[in-house]
Amino acid sequence: PPAIEGRDLNPMLQHPGLIFHPPLLYLGYGGLMVAASVALASLLRGEFDGACARICWRWALPGWSALTAGIILGSWWAYCELGWGGWWFWDPVENASLLPWLSATALL
Repeated sequence: PPAIEGRDLNPMLQHPGLIFHPPLLYLGYGGLMVAASVALASLLRGEFDGACARICWRWALPGWSALTAGIILGSWWAYCELGWGGWWFWDPVENASLLPWLSATALL
């Protein structure tokens, strides 16, 4: 049974963007990890060819799309809830998602 007098969720975390932000980031990281794993395995075997590139592309594009949507939703949440007056502030949490996104953008 649920707690009758629980403390509830922190009000800053009740933003609608946070419903989809974390799952999209995890989906994006997962898709990019599968693409990177397939590419690395085929390179180690010395068999990187067009078929492997297509498999990597099939995983990298949805992963990149999910990561893009997750970053946008996270920026929207930070802009609305944290009141910093901007969308991006180069803190470590933002950079941790930006670097894989830049790498995937270069790949695509």
